[in-house]
Amino acid sequence: MQRIAIIRLSSLGDIVHALPAFQALRKGFPEARITWIAEPAGAALLGNFPGIDQVLVFDLKSRPGLAAKVMYLACFIRRWRGQFDLSLDFQGLIKSALLAFLLGGERLGFCRRNARESSAALFYSRRAPFFPEERHVIHKNLHLLSLAGITAAPLEYPLRDWAPSPRLAGILEKEGLGRGGWIILNVGGGWPSKLLSEAQWLQIARGLAGGRPLVMLWGNEKEKAAAEAIARQSGARLAPFMDFGDLIFFIARARLVVSGDTLALHLADMVRTPAVGVFGPTSPGRNGPLLPASLVVQRRLGCSCCYRRECDTMNCLRGIAIEDVIAAAKKIDAQRDRNPY
Repeated sequence: MQRIAIIRLSSLGDIVHALPAFQALRKGFPEARITWIAEPAGAALLGNFPGIDQVLVFDLKSRPGLAAKVMYLACFIRRWRGQFDLSLDFQGLIKSALLAFLLGGERLGFCRRNARESSAALFYSRRAPFFPEERHVIHKNLHLLSLAGITAAPLEYPLRDWAPSPRLAGILEKEGLGRGGWIILNVGGGWPSKLLSEAQWLQIARGLAGGRPLVMLWGNEKEKAAAEAIARQSGARLAPFMDFGDLIFFIARARLVVSGDTLALHLADMVRTPAVGVFGPTSPGRNGPLLPASLVVQRRLGCSCCYRRECDTMNCLRGIAIEDVIAAAKKIDAQRDRNPY
């Protein structure tokens, strides 16, 4: 197995959760050529991590219409079929499993009960034994490596020393933040059902004001508008737009992060910045921070952990006790004086 493909196409947070499996694979097969296949955003993120020999961009979504998608897929397979001895599908979708099948070689994936789409398991050469879904997805990804003979792998990330771009360094210097130690309030999230309201974030910002510098983090224009409004009313700063390398540095230099279940929370866990994870439709046991210093705030309801991207009521998040979020952040801040991690 000298040519290995990792297939984890999308969901930036899930790509971060697959990085420890890559690191274990890299250590298990130090001479192998490892390629990661991902969609454009994921490929941009993966470019910041050492040890990946090649990142292939798989951009099927941007092709308009069925004919264009079929043509793109055919060209991709024609170029790369037979180039991999082994493929590991960490996505568990029919799309990702079919891609592994068409590329040829041996294909490792989850069993039917663990695949996100059970029919994906039909395309694999071998399937991992069942893994309890209530356990953390990072350990589920490491479990898949047992099919490649890698067991009891430590949870490690492929880390390096990140440095700010000249642009970000200039902004931090201008804002008086050159030494780090800010608190990040991340208003973003991939699903509407994971987003606290602007009023809730304003309450959090006001509750933490007067101490460490607060910086509102955002990811798209709609989130930027909300972050700007909160910053104006609370005195917090607005984070600049950052590429992934700057974002990782920015989170690594933070005092703590307050975030929903999204990329910023998982990057904080990766670089060992403690965080307050605010959870609604997803399970903190499966997706939450593993850093012992981090804390989780969740309102448990009968419909908790529904994993719905949209919700008419949002009772799980709208009913979150914001004072608990503020108290958790203050507790982490106080603990950092005693333990810098």
